[in-house]
Amino acid sequence: MRASGVLLSIFCGPCVCIYVGFAACFCPGRLRRRSEPEDKRRFERRQRKAPRPLVVRKRALSIPLPEEPETEEPGVPSSPEELKQTTIFQEKSRLMALPLELREMIYKAVLGNDVMHVIHKENKLGHLRCKANSEKACPKRWHGVGPCADSCWGVVDSSNIWMPVEEPQGSDGDVLPLLQTCRQVYSEAFPLLYSTNTFSFIDLDCLRYLSATILPSRFNAIKSLRIEWYLTWPLYDVFAQRMLFNTALYPPHDEATWEDIWRIIAGMTGLQRLRVDLKYFDGFRDNECEQKMLAPLRQVKGLKEFDVYLGWKGKDVTGAPFKLTRPVNTVPDDSSEEEDW
Repeated sequence: MRASGVLLSIFCGPCVCIYVGFAACFCPGRLRRRSEPEDKRRFERRQRKAPRPLVVRKRALSIPLPEEPETEEPGVPSSPEELKQTTIFQEKSRLMALPLELREMIYKAVLGNDVMHVIHKENKLGHLRCKANSEKACPKRWHGVGPCADSCWGVVDSSNIWMPVEEPQGSDGDVLPLLQTCRQVYSEAFPLLYSTNTFSFIDLDCLRYLSATILPSRFNAIKSLRIEWYLTWPLYDVFAQRMLFNTALYPPHDEATWEDIWRIIAGMTGLQRLRVDLKYFDGFRDNECEQKMLAPLRQVKGLKEFDVYLGWKGKDVTGAPFKLTRPVNTVPDDSSEEEDW
């Protein structure tokens, strides 16, 4: 038995060496791919499936229409692209016969006063309406690090990209039909879509993509925002990053993305209400790391409601523009303990 094993190793050893040498010279990707971390592969796939940036349309969708371009001969367009768009006013429509206030009430009933969960699809963003009757009753049931089928978010793959289940879930289709009715309905109803809904995120990249794929005026019209995020260790923990190997954090779990998100939120001129739910596996190692994590949130000021809910114990935070809530009573400050002692 031992002799056969020795003979097998003598015969297979040179073959393995030849294969490794050949792969290292002509196919280095085969050897390198296996050593790459899973987080990096997920990040690269998310980059390939990222939504496309905002494209400037040649034809405006909202009214008023642009003025007719100047041409060499009056009344003659220089190219088909410069043909002036025409708008057929709907005076005979019963909907347009109603006062604007009543039409806006209809638009809000169809498009607004709801929670829109923004999801990352392949090469685009989508949304799912919240199943709950209220924002607090949202059935967020998580399995591991991602949402499961019975939550409002549906199912995502290993890269946190939304995927339909066996029974296709309706997404995005309940908004477009009304907006595509005519240009006047689009112009009157579209602003209400952003100003009357709460936009909910569980993926920081989705918020970044939304700011880059819609007009700035639409993005700044958002008044209510909700973010739920699972922080990844060792975020802002310099000691752990130095002592451990392979601790590189890939977007959107790194410090740069976290700080960029709060720079974007701080620039939202129309934002009035913001709720942030943060979870961490066992809380931060020390208070200094937590303060570094909360520092970007201090850029957001002037909101009517700014609530931050942390899923771990810790000390009180003073002088912040947000209201901090923890699951249990906070740990008393060291100075107060010395005074009591």
